[in-house]
Amino acid sequence: MDSHSRKHLSITPIPPFAIACTNLPDDLFIWEILARLPVKHLLIYKEISPSWCAAIDDAGFVRRHRDFSRAGLPSMLIIPRKGSFEEDFELSEDIIFHRFPIGRTVDTLEEEKVELMLEKACPPEAEGITNKIFPSNCDGLVAIGSVDDKVFVCNPTTQELVVLPLGTLDVRIIKEPSIALGFDTSRNQYVVARYFYQWYNVDESNGELDYEIGHEIFILGGDSWELTDDPPGAIGNTRPVFMQGSFYWGTYGFDDHQSGVLVRFSLRDRKFDMVPCPPGFSYHYNVEHLADLDGKLCYVNNISETTLDVWQLDDDGIQQPKWSLRCRIDPLGDGLGVDAFLPVWAGGGRIIVAVDYEKLYWCDEKSGYMEELVDLEEEIDVDPDDCNYYRYHVVPYMESLISIRVCNH
Repeated sequence: MDSHSRKHLSITPIPPFAIACTNLPDDLFIWEILARLPVKHLLIYKEISPSWCAAIDDAGFVRRHRDFSRAGLPSMLIIPRKGSFEEDFELSEDIIFHRFPIGRTVDTLEEEKVELMLEKACPPEAEGITNKIFPSNCDGLVAIGSVDDKVFVCNPTTQELVVLPLGTLDVRIIKEPSIALGFDTSRNQYVVARYFYQWYNVDESNGELDYEIGHEIFILGGDSWELTDDPPGAIGNTRPVFMQGSFYWGTYGFDDHQSGVLVRFSLRDRKFDMVPCPPGFSYHYNVEHLADLDGKLCYVNNISETTLDVWQLDDDGIQQPKWSLRCRIDPLGDGLGVDAFLPVWAGGGRIIVAVDYEKLYWCDEKSGYMEELVDLEEEIDVDPDDCNYYRYHVVPYMESLISIRVCNH
């Protein structure tokens, strides 16, 4: 082979780290070292050795990598979308993900910067993604509900983006995307859940709601939605949360028997039950919010124009669930959080709160004091010629090798 031909050979260089580990036993190297590495490094190592490639693709390795990722600090995944009411139903040909790392400790956040992670074209069979969306995350997968009843699932790390088959039509004209994503440990399945209204009418004279509601789930790797039992109440626009094997949905406050409960759908039993809301709960559109804060189901409710309570549910699965006041938050000024006040993560006695789809704040749980963390409008570079208002959706995020189309876990 002449020198000219050698210049065109494409050889993946072996990283010094990998060379240093070649004398380690394979089990130690793969299960204790490779499994802790970022996915971008694993994709390089797959090109180096056929045996490493097979190991990284193994379901056991994917699970172990997921477990290490779960134990670490998450990043914040940020999804900007055009946010004016007139543009909610307009379709976009792509979706963009930004990442905001938390860092090694919660005290290093000021050193981190928002970075573009992925710009992904919409699958051609979907024709586009509506500007108004709702994202739900689980183990590095992100389910994205749109207002035209389409559901997308993405793994931003592996760049896999899939549109699910259409589920049952929701007849409401004005609606919030109604999906949630979770993991069924009893069946080793990732599951998307959604509710839908087959009939929906509010009597303007007395405020009573007449409705027919249904609920269905989609198992990732499957090919169709499965109907479940109907919810025991009228599910409202409160953002759902998945934790400890169940989806939690908030109910509308039109009727007395519905205004003080959450409905819970267990993936193990595939059944609904009801959970009481915190004491003194009252329905407030676009203010209440459910959140998983360090493994506890929490509920945010405004008690005045400037004060919010964060309630925490204590549920051991045996005794009747009980709510306790976790903390009280006094925002920085009047009107802050009017559009949305969404806790997204908690650790070290502080909560990260996404406010009005524009900024992230630190909130100290003891004092209730809020400190601005990042202005997403300033940090994320959208089209400079675009004068549109943007919503910046934020969810916790971790890296994952989990596939959407096939069960590799």
